[in-house]
Amino acid sequence: MNESGQLFALQQAMTPAALAWGLVDVQTLELRFANPALQRLLQPSHQPPGIPEREILETARLAIRQCMETGLEATANLPDHPGLWHFSPIQGAGTTEAVQCYVLPTETSFREPDDELGLGHVNRFEAFLDHLPYQVWIATPHGEVTWLNRALHEYAYREVRPLSLREGIWIDIVHPDDLATVNTGLSRALITEKSTGYRLRIKRHDGQYHWFFSSLSPVKNAQGRILYWVGANLGIDSMRQSENQLRDQITTLSHQLRLKQQALDQAETYLAQAQKMGMVNQLSAGVAHDMKNLLFITGLHAGMLEKQLGEPEQLEHVDVILNTIQKAGSLASHLTGFSSRKSMQLAAADPRALVQDLEPLLSKAVGHNAELQLHMASSIWPISVDKLYFENSLINLCINARDATEEQGQITLTAENVLLKRASHAGDYVMISVADNGMGMSEEIKARIFDMFFTTKPEGKGAGLGLPMVKNFMDHVQGLIEVESTPGLGTIVSLYFPRAQPVVPLSPQASAPAGRRETILLIEPDLATRNAMAQVLYGLGYQVVTAYLPEVALRYINSGMKVDLIIAADEFSGALSIAKMQEKLAREHVLIPLILMTSSEEAEVPHAQECRYVVLGKPMEIGELARTVQRMLHPDCKTPADLPAV
Repeated sequence: MNESGQLFALQQAMTPAALAWGLVDVQTLELRFANPALQRLLQPSHQPPGIPEREILETARLAIRQCMETGLEATANLPDHPGLWHFSPIQGAGTTEAVQCYVLPTETSFREPDDELGLGHVNRFEAFLDHLPYQVWIATPHGEVTWLNRALHEYAYREVRPLSLREGIWIDIVHPDDLATVNTGLSRALITEKSTGYRLRIKRHDGQYHWFFSSLSPVKNAQGRILYWVGANLGIDSMRQSENQLRDQITTLSHQLRLKQQALDQAETYLAQAQKMGMVNQLSAGVAHDMKNLLFITGLHAGMLEKQLGEPEQLEHVDVILNTIQKAGSLASHLTGFSSRKSMQLAAADPRALVQDLEPLLSKAVGHNAELQLHMASSIWPISVDKLYFENSLINLCINARDATEEQGQITLTAENVLLKRASHAGDYVMISVADNGMGMSEEIKARIFDMFFTTKPEGKGAGLGLPMVKNFMDHVQGLIEVESTPGLGTIVSLYFPRAQPVVPLSPQASAPAGRRETILLIEPDLATRNAMAQVLYGLGYQVVTAYLPEVALRYINSGMKVDLIIAADEFSGALSIAKMQEKLAREHVLIPLILMTSSEEAEVPHAQECRYVVLGKPMEIGELARTVQRMLHPDCKTPADLPAV
């Protein structure tokens, strides 16, 4: 119940009372309510003759102001007016909501016919308090509780009955945890002789405790000596519940705030890691690009040198150079793969061949002190994978195993055919597992190993991206990844790949086919690459026109020069890209087939559907280049080896 509701209930309770009682407005200091007894007292017939009403009101207002300023009850004897006027504050939410006034007859002004001595002041006050709907109690100047009003009796004991209050029986109805608070409040009031208040739980007659705010105020005589203490208990159960709800909400909000702050801190950490990874990616992609261009030039010159040499010993040296170029190109592709977001291109592959080709890199990844063993079945089914992502996944697993063994343990890579009978994965699968005898993982850590950026490695030693990338790869190939780990014994990570259709072997490559004097427009910004490519194409029997920018090439074509094929790099510093140049030519109905050479995994390709094109990755062999040129110039003629679809 709010303050206005409580005041209304108080008015209703005091309306039938015989005691003259009313409420004073704290703003205007005027009487806002008077029960019938007070109304009768204020009738003109009761006004003393010869004393102005203004003087009477001013005397009353002085007492009211004193009551509001001190928070204590004040009394006033109105000039020649019967009875003693009492003004007592009604507190609510820490402020004075109203001032109640009541008039008690004095010894000389009130005599009942059968009571010649008259009621004592305290007895008359108790009679008044018994009519209140609120719990009220009275204590001696020394703090001994001597009286409880009817409301408090009925709350605590169900009915009014004699109590041995001087023996402290009231202590039994106070919650044990609140006795210290009550004692402290009473002691403070007795020492300071000022009003005080405190919260406590009081036991109801049914054994249930409820919260109250108990206020204690002294009643003093004219000399300032305390006559007695008056206490009142106001039920605050609803307020307490609201406080508890608010406290719970604050606790919940504080927890949510901490979680959001943790998430923000983690996001900032992830952002810093992502920015660092971005810089590393950009740098490694640039290095790989330049490396492939250099290898491409070297390979072209080695190919031309191979044609001019006749001695077997000399050709053997050239073969070593060409094979080394291919291996270096593969390393550059790995560097690009680690640093790019190349989309997966699945193709059937022999896992034995993939692992055997990757063994040198895996050995380097685990280091010289760790022992790497390969256990592969003699016959393994083909699988459908992206070669680069497959290799990166195995390298990641081997690096993790190396770190788990502190670079001194044993790492075993196993590949074999298995038959799965899981609800989600059933049928023929190829299992490739990486096992180590390292420190192992707890269940708590194992539950988080696929979380992005989660790592148990020291700062700067791991980005927390390896296993999430492996899992993403396995999800993409519709495979399964399982982790078994025991602290102190080691970890086994198993990859299950669905069985694929058999791999179709490529037909043997023949010598490079010769040209028929067709005109090839070569667009390449790098001078060394452009010259090497031109020499190779001249040697293959083609006419070659070179350009260092697409804009220059476009001028050649627009001048009317007949061009049978365009061979172009994929990156230029000008505003016009190869893709845009082809689209522009297509709008003019000039359709020239295109070979796009790239050292990037994400080359921009033309969108004009009418134009045939193929993408060749650097470095490439002269034979591969020659067959691709023949296929693009004469699509109906068969070449000695299969070529990419155009």
